[in-house]
Amino acid sequence: MGNDVFELAQAYAQVHHARFSWFTTADDVACALAKLGLIGPSDRLVVRANDATETYLRHFGAGVLTFAVDETADAFVAASHASAHPAASGRMEPREEGHASYADGAGMRFDRLFWLVNSIGCRGLHVPDIRALAEAAYAEGAILIIDNTIASARCCQPLTLGAHIVCEALDRVAAGLLGTKVVAFSVAHDATGHGRRRRSVPLAHEAYCMLAQRLGGQHTGTVCNVAGDDLAAIRRGLDTLDSRLQRQSDHARVIAEYLAAHPDVPSVGYPGLASHPDHDVAARTLQHGFGPAVDFELPWGVTAGAFLDACDCSHRACPAGGPLTRLSPLCGDDGTYIRLIAGLDDPLDIVDSLDQAMRLFCDPPHA
Repeated sequence: MGNDVFELAQAYAQVHHARFSWFTTADDVACALAKLGLIGPSDRLVVRANDATETYLRHFGAGVLTFAVDETADAFVAASHASAHPAASGRMEPREEGHASYADGAGMRFDRLFWLVNSIGCRGLHVPDIRALAEAAYAEGAILIIDNTIASARCCQPLTLGAHIVCEALDRVAAGLLGTKVVAFSVAHDATGHGRRRRSVPLAHEAYCMLAQRLGGQHTGTVCNVAGDDLAAIRRGLDTLDSRLQRQSDHARVIAEYLAAHPDVPSVGYPGLASHPDHDVAARTLQHGFGPAVDFELPWGVTAGAFLDACDCSHRACPAGGPLTRLSPLCGDDGTYIRLIAGLDDPLDIVDSLDQAMRLFCDPPHA
């Protein structure tokens, strides 16, 4: 399996224009980072992921974790300097019981800074200016990590925009056929340009060394705990990735435009809409469309759980990233926000199903 894993890693790295890629089993990006121990108890992690706050709090102690108030470079710089580094006093707050970490022991550095943001994410599906973040990360000495799960490589190429590490949960890449959840890590090349314009990228080299220490490197055997069937699903998925994700992105746009025009939907989060606050940034950052996801708010008094129960197209039990459009509650069943991930099914059927569910709550039939 060793050669097969290495060849698949190289193929995946080529898709992301990466120096190298690795695969590991984990429920999500936060879990994968914690299991690898990439961010030690004396490091600082600045995150913008207000749709996954509890997930990051569960995996990282408060002494390590700081949340940025938005996706801008200024917000990440401010969060990086918001309080004294935990290593300054020698006291680190304990992590929650059960946290899995294999961070370095002897010789651990106490000044590492990591920034993490989604290429498309947070409530309302915001898109950060990755180029601006990369410039600010260089000035601050921060390793910039992009969670590219929603966008995937078809829609966004963060490493070409200056990011150092790209993480991606591979449910969508594998077309929803994974038996166990898998997360991929890809690292940027440690130099850019050619000839006189060649410039080294020390933070990318540091990122590679940290990942290679845990998962093997380009010239050594890679460590991979992913089952053979799942690796095969990823390999097959890469062959059809572009066509599938293009269709999903196109379908999401159709659904988003319907929701944006619906009189009973208070708000729609989709970066392809001209009304979205990040539309201009998204147009410069994303490729081949604006991604497969749509967030929308339900009418007053309607909860996400009730709406999904009434909506034929919710497909809550279907695997993430599969061929069917999937709806899920963004803030729990008692919340009022829905996240829709478009599938390969007919978007007009999805629109009809959403319309019927909306009518049930907003214009119920008379008794």
